[in-house]
Amino acid sequence: MQTLASCLRNGSVEAWQSVRATLLRELFSGCLEFDAKCVPEARFGKALGFPISLTHFNIDVPLTYRRTWQDIRSNRVGAKIVWFVRCGSLQILRSNGTCIIDAAHAGILDSNAPFQVRMLCDETRAHESLQIVIPPDLFATHLPEGEDFSGTFALNSTAAPLAQGLLSLLVERGENLNRKAAKSLTEALLESIGENIGIGSNNPRRRRLRDRRLVDIEEFIEMNLTDPFLSYGKVAERCGISRRYLCHILKANGKSFSDLLWRSRLPKAHDLLLASETRNYSIREVAFMSGFKSAAHFSRRFKATYGCPPRQYRHEHSVASAEVSLA
Repeated sequence: MQTLASCLRNGSVEAWQSVRATLLRELFSGCLEFDAKCVPEARFGKALGFPISLTHFNIDVPLTYRRTWQDIRSNRVGAKIVWFVRCGSLQILRSNGTCIIDAAHAGILDSNAPFQVRMLCDETRAHESLQIVIPPDLFATHLPEGEDFSGTFALNSTAAPLAQGLLSLLVERGENLNRKAAKSLTEALLESIGENIGIGSNNPRRRRLRDRRLVDIEEFIEMNLTDPFLSYGKVAERCGISRRYLCHILKANGKSFSDLLWRSRLPKAHDLLLASETRNYSIREVAFMSGFKSAAHFSRRFKATYGCPPRQYRHEHSVASAEVSLA
């Protein structure tokens, strides 16, 4: 983790002013004050800069950060802030009220609305927290249920281990990740955070977004069924989402990528086997026309679904159709 700034207890006021200036660059414009007669001991680090900003705070006296309308007018950024508390607590004061974020909990702030944050220490005079600054487009795509969320949430759902594991990984290894890996891990983190907010997949807005994404995925697969190299990564890329987000959408809808693929390819192959226009096509030709890479793979999949190999299936149904015609 990159050290942004640090100062020792009873250090010089000049040292603290330097730390303060560095922090305000990370926190947007605002006012930063500490509640002590002497300079606090503090360490601030940055674990990630793309696609989110992930900042780590360690202090031993209460610290207050205030952002007013004047600050917003001079620096309007539109970002969302998710603040995780590991030790101590966080008091957030907004126009709609005050909330306290305890250890192992988190809250969400809007940089374009006035607020005051007080980082409070526990009985051991320690405070540790993680601040995630999320660009608006990324937030709207992966965490829409947090748009109007003003409470606190605990990492205690079934998605909690994933969220905590991804957060720890980004804190410890974030500065060493390439941009592609950082983006994928960040998107997965935001999705898992969404599952912890308490609204989760029951949120109508969230459900509508997932439904739209699922329709896009299913339509793309349907239009590209004949492509034998249609892959997880290709579908995600052409639909404008990450692989992890594709996985999350499918899982949220009780589906898997292979289910979508074979559920579309096998009925197409079934129709080609029996249609009068293609009844004389070879099994290999039907397989390739349905997007299978080989006749053997097609035969195995077909048998698993319809109970017998495609050649036998075609023969039995052709005989049955002929008998019906004679009758």
